[in-house]
Amino acid sequence: MQAVTRTVIGILGYTRWPHESEELRLCAVGATEYGAGLLQSSGLAVAGRRLSVKQVDSAQLKASECDGLYVGDMGEQQWRKLMQQESGRPLLTISERSALCRIGAMFCLSRQGEGPGFEVNLDSIARSGLRISPKILQLARSKAVP
Repeated sequence: MQAVTRTVIGILGYTRWPHESEELRLCAVGATEYGAGLLQSSGLAVAGRRLSVKQVDSAQLKASECDGLYVGDMGEQQWRKLMQQESGRPLLTISERSALCRIGAMFCLSRQGEGPGFEVNLDSIARSGLRISPKILQLARSKAVP
């Protein structure tokens, strides 16, 4: 399993939604650098839930069918429109682009030395309606997911 995939699964594992079903639905949007590894992770158990990962065309995205979004290449205007559309809904957002953390993404992947790391937008998390373990901050400081 790729380090980035482990990091994303670690973030999912530390997140709790207000209403959880047996399936944890992660939608990959846009051209992603690491999305293939995530797609191969469908079926894994994450925090007692079966992970379902699917690639979704951004023009046909219905975020209501997703518990989380993994965003690759997406313009800021399109991102803002999506976030406005999904405002008030508990939706985990993870981006490969650090620029999206400045405008509302919760987690943005980054390189830390030779391993993956991520930035955290605490304001977006606080407004999301999701509960995210404080342990996630420890992950943000380390290079790899335990």
